[in-house]
Amino acid sequence: MKNWKKILLFLVVIGLIVGGIIFYKVTKRPPTAADSKPVKEMAATELFNSLDSNFHLTDSIYNNKNIGVSGIIKEIDTASKHIFIEGGEAKIINCSFDSTEFSKINNIKIGNKINLKGIYSGCEGYGIANDGMDLIPSDKIAQLKTCSINQ
Repeated sequence: MKNWKKILLFLVVIGLIVGGIIFYKVTKRPPTAADSKPVKEMAATELFNSLDSNFHLTDSIYNNKNIGVSGIIKEIDTASKHIFIEGGEAKIINCSFDSTEFSKINNIKIGNKINLKGIYSGCEGYGIANDGMDLIPSDKIAQLKTCSINQ
């Protein structure tokens, strides 16, 4: 009879430990840019210069990494909580924020310089074939998600 009690107690303890681990994994908040330091800080134009010189390498280096960028604010979309930073001719960094981080931003205006950090999630406009005959360059948009002010 004593052995059954020990086995039952052991199974209950193991069940509590496994249940605690599962609860932690399920309720754990996904990491945001505000939670960590950027792996690299650069100007918006520097990011696009790197993408222009070797898109595949740069994209793979920064993919899903926290990077810091600085540049001039081109547009602020308060409805969808996005800030767009100029990165050169027809080049923009789209920085998306969650509600908490966006509410922390004060006194920003179009034309001001800003330092942000965010998780790089890719760039659009580099898969288009360029034959050199285009008079208007195609837009290139780098995406940063879960952005926050870089201080």
